[in-house]
Amino acid sequence: MLVEILRQVYRPSRRSLFAACAITICLPFEATFAQDNASKEESIFLDDIPVILSASRLSQPINEAPVAVTIIDRQMIKDSGAWDLSEVFRLVPGMYVAYHADPYFSADSTVAYHGMVTTTTSDRMQVLIDGRSVYSSLFGGVNWSDLPIVLDDIERIEVIRGPDSASYGANSYSGVINIITRHPAESQGASVSLSEGPGRSEGVFRYAGKEGALSYRLSASARHDKGEADLVERPTSLFKFWTLNKYDNKTIQNFTLRTDYQVNADDTLEFQFGYNGGPRQVGEYGNVSAVRRQAENHFEMLHWRRVLDNGGELSVQAFHTVERVSATLQDSDGYSNGDATLRRFDLEVQHTFSPFKNTRLVWGGSVRYDQTTAPYYLGVGDNQYLFGDFPYHLRRAFANAEWRATPDLVLNIGGMAENNTYTGTDITPRIAANWHFQPGHTLRLSHSRATRSPSAYEKVYEGYWRGADFYPDLPILRPERVRSTEIGYMGKIGKIDVDMRLFNDDYSDLIDVRNQLSPASGNLNAGSAMMRGYEMQIKTPIGDNTRVIYGLSGGRVNSNNVNGVIYSDSLPQYSHSLMISHDFNARLRGSVVAYQVARTKFNATDYNPSQNRYYFIDANKRIDARLGYQFNLGNTRAELALIVQNLANAHYFEYRHDNELPGRLARLNLKLDF
Repeated sequence: MLVEILRQVYRPSRRSLFAACAITICLPFEATFAQDNASKEESIFLDDIPVILSASRLSQPINEAPVAVTIIDRQMIKDSGAWDLSEVFRLVPGMYVAYHADPYFSADSTVAYHGMVTTTTSDRMQVLIDGRSVYSSLFGGVNWSDLPIVLDDIERIEVIRGPDSASYGANSYSGVINIITRHPAESQGASVSLSEGPGRSEGVFRYAGKEGALSYRLSASARHDKGEADLVERPTSLFKFWTLNKYDNKTIQNFTLRTDYQVNADDTLEFQFGYNGGPRQVGEYGNVSAVRRQAENHFEMLHWRRVLDNGGELSVQAFHTVERVSATLQDSDGYSNGDATLRRFDLEVQHTFSPFKNTRLVWGGSVRYDQTTAPYYLGVGDNQYLFGDFPYHLRRAFANAEWRATPDLVLNIGGMAENNTYTGTDITPRIAANWHFQPGHTLRLSHSRATRSPSAYEKVYEGYWRGADFYPDLPILRPERVRSTEIGYMGKIGKIDVDMRLFNDDYSDLIDVRNQLSPASGNLNAGSAMMRGYEMQIKTPIGDNTRVIYGLSGGRVNSNNVNGVIYSDSLPQYSHSLMISHDFNARLRGSVVAYQVARTKFNATDYNPSQNRYYFIDANKRIDARLGYQFNLGNTRAELALIVQNLANAHYFEYRHDNELPGRLARLNLKLDF
């Protein structure tokens, strides 16, 4: 069965892909009318519906959320065999992940929903950890290796597949990732995890305990990663630049502390602290590079919650983060100061209550202050930011209401009003209707608007392009905008959970500062694009011991492609992911994960047929596997696991023609729970 499923997934026929979509659309209707006992089906379905926390800031069954959501639970993370956190998102329909794609600021991965990316920073998606934004102020996006978190502390990840500025404001432009860590009470005791493989090693220690009303968890880890091979195995050109991979060796040291104190029956106080540091390489041969680069990042967060009558809640969250790198950069002109410091202060108040029967409302507001200091990256042109010290103020007010108009019809209405230093005031609304048209089957129709604010780097370059030698009358930089409409279906057909989505996203005012402006546009917000596509995810057990999760996505982008920015081909025509996990017995569990992505084109500067670097990067596929055996060592629970990534030893490129995925990588992991 496993071989047959893999064979079907890896047929790159467009006919078979759209046939799979058509079959999935038709199945629920055929199954619904074939059921003789609908009430029994509804009972089974309702028992299995997961509750999500992130889509509208209200706790909701996933089939009543106003936007599509993928849940990645602890078991999925474990079965995936992922080494980096960023790799987990290959399991999300519509997500594009490229290994170590950033050659300049950090040796890190690209994670981009819908592949709508022209830079390596993936700056069109918001990322939260326990509600705390880790979206970077300098370039936007996330430096995944710099996050103070280890995989085993994650309880689950909720990925909002679609714009959600109504809930989380600007930069929740194409989607939101909310990483939710485990409560200390769920992981009592001590554990040690050791991993070893060619070019990779890691040790993780965790201890969680409880003293009266106080629960706490300490986690510490050290990781060494040599990254890509120094030489490209199958270069597209013999020109030396294209035969060498990027500098991406790194050492990551993490320490995190979380405490939860039950003050009384109604009040809870949570405190978190995290640190991430260590040497990191960055850059590439013949370009900007820092063979030695030191990262030191930390955060502190305090979160107070009070339970109110009738299921309401009042919460106040405050956090402070510092991202700091120290580096000496080298290029053809000599040496430069590559130091950068990013500071953030954030305070948010949120109130949830039920104002009327069948209605719930969450509303609140927040203020934020960012300060970005980066002499090399922001010290451009003759402007006030020559020394790279750049402030940013943000004020927000939000509200989301859920109204159960009838037992089968749920309406979600919400929006965000925000004002920031760079672009002024914006309002981003959303309206959605979820109709349970048959027991166990739901249709969702939604429309939303979202924005992305310029990064500090983009705002500085606005002043550069407005200089006397370029475009003194350049229009003021505006936020990027998107209008998104989707039709979604969620249902249970027998034991099969189906989640499908058709979407239409209209992008406007797209920002580009890295390419030469054309006299015709003379506008940093000249870009526009129309994206239409589909997504599907299926989860089903096969027997009592096997679990299958399959994802499919695809679509097309039409764009004016101004200023040399290519959006038209930025969405792969299809991508697959397939996870099959199986319990052989109570002690032995195995999993196989397969990925396939159609040919892609994200970087216009790659195009050079004379050096065998063509407009498209070839399609690729990869298979990972994990086999874990649990046993006891006295009173200690233990697991020994073999993880192999890129099982077939495929050598292919992601994102650029000098970004070759490492060949087969195997490692052993031993975990002990005391």
